[in-house]
Amino acid sequence: MGLDLKNLKKGDGPNGDINITPLIDIVLVLLIIFMVITPITIQEMAVNLPEKTETVEQDDLPKEQLVAAVCKDGSITLNRRTVSIEELHSKVRKRLRSKSHKVIFVDGHPDAPYERVVEVMDTARDAGADKIGLASLKTDEEFRACTAAAPAGATPVDGVPGAPGSDATAPVPTSAEG
Repeated sequence: MGLDLKNLKKGDGPNGDINITPLIDIVLVLLIIFMVITPITIQEMAVNLPEKTETVEQDDLPKEQLVAAVCKDGSITLNRRTVSIEELHSKVRKRLRSKSHKVIFVDGHPDAPYERVVEVMDTARDAGADKIGLASLKTDEEFRACTAAAPAGATPVDGVPGAPGSDATAPVPTSAEG
């Protein structure tokens, strides 16, 4: 950059080439700054993930665990018993009142209306749930939260729940326990 006085001929002007060395220095400094800042930013966005996850069959859920589900048609079940939104609120409130860990799990059919799932989550929160767990998305065949649970002591035919002649699809009477 600059003016070359030795080879200056009449009519020649200053040399218009840009010296890119300072530009490269600035770009490298910016690169180093971003490389230093990036790990700090990533640590600030840390997520609290569980260390180990276990898959529990829905039939083997603990009796004290609350699972609210939204079915394909928009109806709601609490532990596989159909309830209205008002009943869900009162039953969840009664069941959570005596618990130290106020946790409820919400499951939704893949084709269930999204706003209905949100309504169930809001109702659970209003009923006193401190934590709301969301079940992972299942296929239509895997979703069983809206099917009636088998009565205690019932043995499905050929070990297949819901098989003809089994009691797994029989309606389950609602209890007064809440």
